[in-house]
Amino acid sequence: MFTRFQAGSIRRQIAALAVGPIGCLVILGTVSEYLLRDDPESVSYARATALKIETVIDQVKASESAEQRAAILDATSKTGLQVEEVSAAELSPEADMNISFEDVRHLVQNNMPATFATAFRTETSTGKLHDVLVVGMGDDRALAFLPASPPADGWISDQQVTIVLQLMAVVLPVALLSLYAARVIAAPLLEFAKAAETLRPDDGPDRPFDESGAAEIRTLARSLNDMRSRVRGMIDDRTRMLRAISHDLRTPLTRLRLRAERSTQPELKTALLKDISALSDMINDTLTYLSKEMATEKPVNADLPSLLATVCSDFSDIGYNVRYVGPERFAYRCKPRSLARAITNLVENSSKFAQEISVELSVVRNGTVRISVVDDGPGLPGSLRTRVLEPFFKADAARTPTERGGFGLGLSIVDDIVRAHGGTIELLNRAPHGLAAQMDFPAEGHATEGSAPAKSAGDLARAG
Repeated sequence: MFTRFQAGSIRRQIAALAVGPIGCLVILGTVSEYLLRDDPESVSYARATALKIETVIDQVKASESAEQRAAILDATSKTGLQVEEVSAAELSPEADMNISFEDVRHLVQNNMPATFATAFRTETSTGKLHDVLVVGMGDDRALAFLPASPPADGWISDQQVTIVLQLMAVVLPVALLSLYAARVIAAPLLEFAKAAETLRPDDGPDRPFDESGAAEIRTLARSLNDMRSRVRGMIDDRTRMLRAISHDLRTPLTRLRLRAERSTQPELKTALLKDISALSDMINDTLTYLSKEMATEKPVNADLPSLLATVCSDFSDIGYNVRYVGPERFAYRCKPRSLARAITNLVENSSKFAQEISVELSVVRNGTVRISVVDDGPGLPGSLRTRVLEPFFKADAARTPTERGGFGLGLSIVDDIVRAHGGTIELLNRAPHGLAAQMDFPAEGHATEGSAPAKSAGDLARAG
């Protein structure tokens, strides 16, 4: 039954949780009122004492001997209601005697039938009982009763019970609905949010969203899973198409290169080879962006200064002014081929716009490892510093390059590599000019204790 309720519609569940408790409390209140009204134990103490007095008087009147009357009076006294037989003369009221309305004798008198003659006495003629209620029996006989003190009030009254039930009628549905919303609605949505945050477009399970719970939640999960399948299919189709195009372009480019090499016109040969090289670079960038090499590469302990210095040396050997700034040894757990590719892309991008480039390695106060590629180029407008990290976006007009071309994938590849290491990248303008590509990697990747790199002297002075 509960399983069917849990798998039902959210609207029906909310209606049941809102109306059900109120109905139960109404039934409980009705039953409680009926029981409290008819239960002898709920009768007030004064009324119960008055009923006991009537019973004793009836028994005494029905007794046939003095011994029976004495036995009845003795048994009554043992129950806590002290009683003594007196003459009817004691029914006459005493002068100047004021009885409080809260006095138990007054309360008992108010619950006695009007046919009974009653009077208050300070004490009986024998002096055995004090502060009594005298009740006449006829035939010049009367009984003097000394009721016991009333019991202490209960910890909760009938009125308070009613108030509690009314409050529960309001609070209980709200509490149940809050718990229901947190568990049945909010919890699955939070799980969906977590699954969406960790979802990769081309990796992971086909149906990452759990299709269980209420009907609406199951429908939402099924729709998200179907959308995930469609998106994956679209990405796979696009990836296969781009890979096929990029791969097939290599053959005609190779033929063009061979024909250009045979050209007898030096200027035409140089121009053709330059265009062919640009096309080859575009194809390589596209294949790198679409490849799984970065995802499949395993992290290893690598010496970051050696890796960064090697990249700088490769560019220095072909005439670029690139230098490494940092310690000589620093071990860090990373994917070295992917990280070298990211640094290479950044240096190559800076070489198009700047004359001097430095690759700096440092550790900030919280242990974060920072790698910065700093140049003296024109910098980037603030509106473009995040957009240039998007795939296929080119900001050539912003920095007046010496060469143009490419699909705009270089910085996007860098961003993917940095995020795959759990890091972040930020492009910052320097004063008076220049750009710093600042990459921060988590301290957990630090492999061994070694000489910590000193912070750069010009640790990315920012102009904006």
